[in-house]
Amino acid sequence: MRGPVADGRVVAMRATTSSLITALCVLTLLGCTSTGPTAPDPSATAGTGDAALTASPAQTPAADVPAEVMLPAAAWADITPDDVREDSAGVVGWRVPESCDAGNPADGAMRTVTQGSGELESRVGVHQVAVLADADAAVTEADRLAAALTACTQRVSDDATVYVVEPLAVGAQGVGLATDYYGDTVEGALDDAMGTYLTVTRRGNAITLVAVEGGEGTVGTARETATTNAQAAWELLCTYDSAGC
Repeated sequence: MRGPVADGRVVAMRATTSSLITALCVLTLLGCTSTGPTAPDPSATAGTGDAALTASPAQTPAADVPAEVMLPAAAWADITPDDVREDSAGVVGWRVPESCDAGNPADGAMRTVTQGSGELESRVGVHQVAVLADADAAVTEADRLAAALTACTQRVSDDATVYVVEPLAVGAQGVGLATDYYGDTVEGALDDAMGTYLTVTRRGNAITLVAVEGGEGTVGTARETATTNAQAAWELLCTYDSAGC
């Protein structure tokens, strides 16, 4: 059973093996309202610095993903106690919760960086950048990814996990996904629930995902780190904007 939540976020809860916990889902992603800022229309042609669709190209956007466009280790210093860093190029699946099953971009270039080992219940920082053939292709992929995140809020299985989709006021087509490990959102505030957070946004023909994975901590602290780093990650993508840096 699904019903409205007071702040208008998309939520869904996983049931225990003995009973299904009420699923909460009151909106689609694009009609979402929440306590946060209004999300840009995913099909819109404008976003923060998103000149690729609204102006005549001043330059040809970059087509690869160099290390320079990835967040530095210092960006994750507040969540990772170690300097274990993995950096790999190549198209792979988007780093989203397994239940969301977002697959991978059909074409283009991609780079994935993780920061932290995850040992001793510590968090791991994740940063992915995918570069598509042009801004239109990136819009389509961002729409597909956002739809996958929204769909996972509507699934029910054998645990109590709740997923919440929120708008993200960074770049174009910004969206955030909170994972509430134990379903605390049903009776309490999302920020206080134990869980993680990820963000997705687009700039020109590039899409970036920034996430805080694993560990023991609240959704609120994970959101703060992920959204702050999402803004920094968006700023690193200016070479993919037709207006340039």
